[in-house]
Amino acid sequence: MFLKEIDFALMYKEHKEVTVFKGKNSGDWDKKSKEMAPRMQKSSYVEDFISRMDISSSDTVLDIGCGPGTLAIPLAKMVKQVIAIDFSAQMLEELEAYAAREGITNIKTYHIGWDDDWSHLPQVDIAVASRSMEVKDIEEALKKMTTQAKKASYLTYKTGGSFVDMEILDFIGKKIITKPDFWYIPLLLYKDGYLPYIDYIPTKDGSVRYSNAEEFVTSLIWSVGALDETQQQRAREYYKLHIKDSNAPKPSMWAFVAWSSVKQEMIGCKLSKTTSSSTLVC
Repeated sequence: MFLKEIDFALMYKEHKEVTVFKGKNSGDWDKKSKEMAPRMQKSSYVEDFISRMDISSSDTVLDIGCGPGTLAIPLAKMVKQVIAIDFSAQMLEELEAYAAREGITNIKTYHIGWDDDWSHLPQVDIAVASRSMEVKDIEEALKKMTTQAKKASYLTYKTGGSFVDMEILDFIGKKIITKPDFWYIPLLLYKDGYLPYIDYIPTKDGSVRYSNAEEFVTSLIWSVGALDETQQQRAREYYKLHIKDSNAPKPSMWAFVAWSSVKQEMIGCKLSKTTSSSTLVC
C-alpha cells in the first residue's frame, strides 16, 4: 500500500497518548448521563446513522458504548434483539428507563466497556459503535468489533482531530495537540483485508446549548482541560459574540465507516445522492 511499511496502530497509540483530549472514565459519564440523555435520544443523527445500515427484522445487533439508548431503542424496533453494552452504569439506567417508556423488551444490557472481556457476549449479525471509539488501542477495538459481528460493522468517529471548534480555540488562545483523526480506522481495516465504506454525517440538533457563559467555559474545560484566567475570559467574550443569541450552532462532522465481516467483500449498500443529502440504499 505504501513504499515503506507504516505501523498505523502504533502511530495511533502514540498520538492518543499525547493529545489534549483525554478519555473520560465511567464515573465522568455517570455524572453526565441525565444531562445528555434527553438531547442524545432525540436527534436526527439517529436517522442518518440507521439509514446507512443494511439491516433486517431477523438481525441481532451489538451496540458498543450504547449510552442512553440513542441507537439501541430505535434499532430494537427494527431488529430481533439488541445487545447494549456501556461502561457507565448510569447510562444503562437511562437506556432502561427509555426502553420502558417506549415499551421495548428486546434489549439486553451488559455493564462492560471496550477494555473488558467480551467472551460471554453472544455473537451477533451487526455491530455498531456510535461516537464511542475513544479507545487507547484502535486496532484491538476494531478486531473485537469485527469478530463479534457475522455480517457487518458500522461506526462513527469525529473528524478533524478536535471535539471543540478550532475557531473557538484560536479565539481564546488555547493551543492543543489534536486527537487522532478518523483516517486511522479505514487504513487499519484495509491493512487487515477489509474494504471499508466511508461517508459523513453532519449534526446540529444534537449540539449542546448553553444557558450562560459559565456553562460554556465549563464545557470547554471538560473537553480540553484547564484554561487559565485569560482563556476563560476570552471564552466568555466568544460566548457573548457568537453563541448567546445564535439559534444555529455549527454542525459537527462525523465520519461514518462501514465494512463487511467478510474480507475483501464490499458492504452491501450503495450511495444515493439528492440535492440536499446522501443516503445508503441497501
